[in-house]
Amino acid sequence: MPDQAAEQVLGPIDLLVVEIPATGPGPRGLGALLSLAERDLVRILDLEVVGKAADGTISLIEPDTEAMPELAPFIGSSSGLLDEDDLREAGAFLEAGANGIVVIYENEWIASMEVVLRQEGARLVAAGRIPAADFEAALGGDGEDLG
Repeated sequence: MPDQAAEQVLGPIDLLVVEIPATGPGPRGLGALLSLAERDLVRILDLEVVGKAADGTISLIEPDTEAMPELAPFIGSSSGLLDEDDLREAGAFLEAGANGIVVIYENEWIASMEVVLRQEGARLVAAGRIPAADFEAALGGDGEDLG
């Protein structure tokens, strides 16, 4: 049996598109992303800033690390997963005239759990995402507590 602990294990890969206000994002939101990466809970694979013009044209924007210093550690992060079509698709979610941050990240915390699962003969066979709005709707939308 091969040494499964030495095997490269990746966690699930996710994509986020965050629309940022014209005044720029507050430091806490992007700081939270940096904190997750510093704690090895996520690994930023790609980070791009896009803009959507009033006419709907999507373009790549050079990140302003003075206005958003939290982005500095991620500038240049590129796995090659994002291409022009992906950025156009992500930009379609933005309001006209807005900028957005497109992030592809790995859930590293799951990868570390999967290493242990594999050592014990188990394996992760599926992962998924339930949008928060769907979850809230299932609760009746009145914010009832799960506890």
